Amino acid sequence: MFFANPLIEALPDTRRSALRVKSFRKACVDFHWHFHPEIELICVEKGSGVRYVGHSMEPFSDGDLCLIGPNIPHAFGSFPARRQGAQWLVGHFLPEIWGKPFWQLPEMRRIAELLRKSHRGLRFDPRETQDIQKKFHEAEAAASRGLRLALWLEILDRLAICRKTHILNPSAFPEARPDPRLQKLLVWLEAHADEPEMTQAQAAATCGLSPQAFCRFFREKTGRPFRRYVNEVRIARACGSLLDNDRPIAEIAFTSGFGTLANFNRRFREITGVTPGDYRTKHGGVAQTRRLSSGGDFYE
Repeated sequence: MFFANPLIEALPDTRRSALRVKSFRKACVDFHWHFHPEIELICVEKGSGVRYVGHSMEPFSDGDLCLIGPNIPHAFGSFPARRQGAQWLVGHFLPEIWGKPFWQLPEMRRIAELLRKSHRGLRFDPRETQDIQKKFHEAEAAASRGLRLALWLEILDRLAICRKTHILNPSAFPEARPDPRLQKLLVWLEAHADEPEMTQAQAAATCGLSPQAFCRFFREKTGRPFRRYVNEVRIARACGSLLDNDRPIAEIAFTSGFGTLANFNRRFREITGVTPGDYRTKHGGVAQTRRLSSGGDFYE
């Protein structure tokens, strides 16, 4: 079934078979704010940028692995200045297609609990999931659908026993249908967030709203004021740059959209809880995934 709303992505294969697994290789990960009823497992083999899942926003890099529950809006976007190749693997499935009795089997309880938690969005520690990427490729290349499904269940069971899993949203994300104006706005912000002169009035114009109406609209749709959101986008990009290269912090501040180093330092500490220098020292290494203040906790 196809939907007229461009925010809803249709994946008809998941209604004809138990699983859809596909790999992608492109110059970059294109920003695409969308959602679908399928649960999605996505593994970034190569690439860096910003990952949005519900209200969560974090930098991603090589090895990023997330399980995204049904109808959670999400998008991955490569950093504009570093679009030099990206590879990722994606698996989609509808648990209800597999049948309710299947998920009631004792053998499936652990995986069923994992899928329940996916309604908040999950990110896995790459140190615990190094073998998942190989299994992902095996599932894509499987000669039969039965073998593909068996490999997929092995992947899910492996993820279900991970000791530390980062929960991306404090509560289950409501399965609402985002306003199409939000998609247009976020695509515009993705292209202009690093411009210091970008204004809220310009953003309001992309939605055809007055500044007053835009303030209410944006807070209702994202759960935060516009300026806070823009700062989070910029800081998320800055976090990726701090971990991806050794450029001076001042240079990263300006290329991330901040007009002054003082404002950058102030907003960075406000959002992450640490200074840019401390963040780089503490989290050095581009293969590690990161946590920003967009919410989330750990379960063990």
